[in-house]
Amino acid sequence: MLVGFGCTTGQKPTGESVLREAFPHPANEFRPMPFWHINGRMTGEGVRKALEGAKKLSGFGGVAVLPVRKTEPAYLSDEYFDRYEDIIRFSEQQETEVILYDDIDFPSGSAGGRLQAKYPAYTRKYLVKDEVTVKGAKHLVLPCPDTILYVPAAVSAMNVHTRQIIDLQEYVHDRQLIWDVPEGEWRVMFFGCRLNVSPLVDYMQPEAVAKFIELNYDEYAKRFSRYFGNVIRKTFYDDVGFVHQEETWTPAITGIFEKKYGKNPALYYPALYYDIGAETSSARVAFYDIRSELMAEGYVRQVAEWSAQHHLKSMGHPPENYSPNTTVANGDILKYYRHTHIPLMDAIFFHGRGIHGYKQVSSAADRGDKPVVGAEILGAFPAHTDSSMLYRVTMEVMARGVNFIVPHGMWYDTDSAQIHIPPLISHENPLLRKSLPHYSDYVARCCMMLQGGARISDIAVLWPVHAIQSELYLNRDKEATVPNRVEALAENILPRAHWLPPHVKHHVLSDLLTNELRRDFTFVHPEDLCNGKIISDNGVLRLDNAENIQHYKVLILPGGEVISAETLKAVRDYYAGGGKVVALEQLPCKSSEFGRDDEVSALVREIFGESSGTAVFRNNDKGGMAALIRTTDKSTLEDLFARMGLAPDVAMHVSSPTSACGKGFINYIHKRKEGKDIYFLTNSTDHSLSIEARLRGRCRPEYWNPYNGNIRPVDGYRSEQDAAGQEYTVFPLSLAPVSSVFVVSEQE
Repeated sequence: MLVGFGCTTGQKPTGESVLREAFPHPANEFRPMPFWHINGRMTGEGVRKALEGAKKLSGFGGVAVLPVRKTEPAYLSDEYFDRYEDIIRFSEQQETEVILYDDIDFPSGSAGGRLQAKYPAYTRKYLVKDEVTVKGAKHLVLPCPDTILYVPAAVSAMNVHTRQIIDLQEYVHDRQLIWDVPEGEWRVMFFGCRLNVSPLVDYMQPEAVAKFIELNYDEYAKRFSRYFGNVIRKTFYDDVGFVHQEETWTPAITGIFEKKYGKNPALYYPALYYDIGAETSSARVAFYDIRSELMAEGYVRQVAEWSAQHHLKSMGHPPENYSPNTTVANGDILKYYRHTHIPLMDAIFFHGRGIHGYKQVSSAADRGDKPVVGAEILGAFPAHTDSSMLYRVTMEVMARGVNFIVPHGMWYDTDSAQIHIPPLISHENPLLRKSLPHYSDYVARCCMMLQGGARISDIAVLWPVHAIQSELYLNRDKEATVPNRVEALAENILPRAHWLPPHVKHHVLSDLLTNELRRDFTFVHPEDLCNGKIISDNGVLRLDNAENIQHYKVLILPGGEVISAETLKAVRDYYAGGGKVVALEQLPCKSSEFGRDDEVSALVREIFGESSGTAVFRNNDKGGMAALIRTTDKSTLEDLFARMGLAPDVAMHVSSPTSACGKGFINYIHKRKEGKDIYFLTNSTDHSLSIEARLRGRCRPEYWNPYNGNIRPVDGYRSEQDAAGQEYTVFPLSLAPVSSVFVVSEQE
């Protein structure tokens, strides 16, 4: 039997709240809204039958209409829009929503092939390097690459042994390089953007994205704008990124590099392929950061702005949004979502894939003070996926910050032979038929409780984007052997976006903090420590949002050689003012900015002292603490947190580690909103849990049951202090396998 509880640092409840009144029967907007794949010929009757079943028999709150290659009538044809209007009108009648999916199949960005057919110059581009090795001294005449399908970026020569680089552009005449090669062995390199390599739009080229919007989004607006903001409230883009093609590039990067850094890009393009010496790291960071900015400001921003202009909210995700190396898949995931109204992740292919990166998406939402975080779940899971897995994955994404669910999904033609991406999540699936209405009620209650408010997170983990960028030459990830290669290939999944520098441990740390130590954390962007977004105040770092304000009691640097000198200055000031800083395994020694390596070394010494290669623990007279730990494991972190006096917010002591529980985890998330402390406690394992749970502070907890909407007081709770004098509310907690509970109390 499931037992639940609720609590904070509160006293007696203050009276009936909106949450309490709505909890048994939450609004439709919180219900799951699945992908509805249109894999057959739509008719008015077929539309009515499917949508009626989705609401009455599955409990869904709406659908995301996803045209696929078998969609009939033809995508974007007049008859297609006639059937789409049938979808909208029937949804309006039964008071459900339609999410406007922005293309056919996925990734988004082809307008059903129309963009490539009409505007081929506006499609995706790759950075290519044509190279020959020559020995001097000699007179070289070399034809330049074909400029018809190629936009030149730079012509460079690098001495193989000395790494001297020369800009050869002045020696290019009439599409030939004519150069007297100096003594030595030289790599002669032509860099440029190859055009029209894909039907997808160049996501980083604003005028290209504008044409895509004209061909696609605007066609919906012409016909259905009267439904925008009521029946249609959200747009959805899918897999907008580099789609495992890390050489994706755009011509504007060259000019931006020169203007932003005042340096000749021809002298730095070789760093994307080779070690060019002392400036290798800074050059790579510079190029990759420009690409990240263009991703955030291109398709993602323009779709968000179009959506806002039409009274809609944009929602979507890039590929590999959960993978440890987002540089090769989508740029910089914490920057990527800054314009998206509802950042969204996907939990797809198999249980647990990418789970240690889920917090990347919810942290991006925290950064932008965005109250809703979505998840597309269960796509390409086995056809025999049952309700237990449906609940398991849902509570796992919710414990990591998600509060809106898009199951993957319904199909128009539900013949198993026509469903090319299982499972079928519909009342027509006998494995799920009975459970779906109850599941939809459960999701609605959970999402209503978890949307908005402030998440309680004591730990900030520095997003190690510069450490990753600095060691990443193009196609290094493609060449790398990753730990899960065998498993990934067995699942027919390309194992990309997993390569990391050996001492970068943010995903290892995510696993340890979330699943073993059960301490919530937030990835924080290095820029935010020095741009005013995160403020240091008396030993605490405050995420300075309007609603989702977070207070971090410790900052963890998760390894890597390279860090921004400006960021490290902010870390130094935080430590000097009484802050707690932990570095994992390796101290930074290089700057992500050009010419500031010595400054980084000096700042590291100010914080961590003269490290001899062993572990470090330092104190200052303001109460600041700095530690370097050489081994990233549970016991070392546990001991360090105790030494630093960092009491857990929630303590659920489990006798055996999560890894011994088979599938699933024991997790929590804690939010404050509408005068309440809300704890969501989850057991996604196949084993029962019966423990004493501890919530920091004194409170009067209640059990809010997401399965039936019942609310009742918690029996047998008590207050006690730990050895350090921290007060806790303690109560017995029992959770059945694959189950969860809300524990709620009024705030003081």
